[in-house]
Amino acid sequence: MRITVYKLLQEAQQKMNGYAVYMNYQFMHFGVKAEPAALLSVEVEVGGERMNLEDVADVAIPQDDQFALIPKEQDFLFDICKAVAQAHPDYKIGQKSINEEEEDSLDGEEDRYVLCTMPEVNDDRHDVGMNYVKAIYEEMTAKIDTTHAAYGAEIIKQLASAKPEEIDEAKEEFQKIYDQMKDICKSYREEKEKQIEEAYQDYLKKKAEAEQAESERQAARGEDKSSRLDLSQFVSEE
Repeated sequence: MRITVYKLLQEAQQKMNGYAVYMNYQFMHFGVKAEPAALLSVEVEVGGERMNLEDVADVAIPQDDQFALIPKEQDFLFDICKAVAQAHPDYKIGQKSINEEEEDSLDGEEDRYVLCTMPEVNDDRHDVGMNYVKAIYEEMTAKIDTTHAAYGAEIIKQLASAKPEEIDEAKEEFQKIYDQMKDICKSYREEKEKQIEEAYQDYLKKKAEAEQAESERQAARGEDKSSRLDLSQFVSEE
């Protein structure tokens, strides 16, 4: 294979892969699970200097849908909360005591950390999430298609005087790269949609359980009132 064609194939692969990586990065920003890469966009301003989150806090994942951000200095606590809220306004952000036995209060001198919880995937958020994933997927795969067409034309141009078998080899290799990128994008989309759907089903399950528990409490209250009423009637008859 000619060096010029080989370089074009490499360039095309890098560009298409870049779109796939960017797509997956955007998917992470729709918080369902706690994925550390989603925190790369968080920049914390400390004393007028902008710093990466990793420079001011350690990150842990206590639950699948939670980040625990442990500040390297307690003075960073407020700045971390502010920075995360700016980058991810949908996160539920709170402060917790490092010592879990301490009261969850802002009073006292105990060391604290920032707990970020992903919002629940209710009916509205389920629909928003699915539409968001679809839009990002279509945008990035369209860019991949455009790149494929542009580089395909350039490769054919470079092979104008080549033998048919050389042209076929280049076309086959380029198609293989393109198909691989499309498969990667498809897998990213399917994985994110699966995340959203599973979180939504979990929400529906918890909602149904809460409604059932409330129904049982209401029924128990009704039985209790009925029992008291029957007793009062019995006493009055005597």
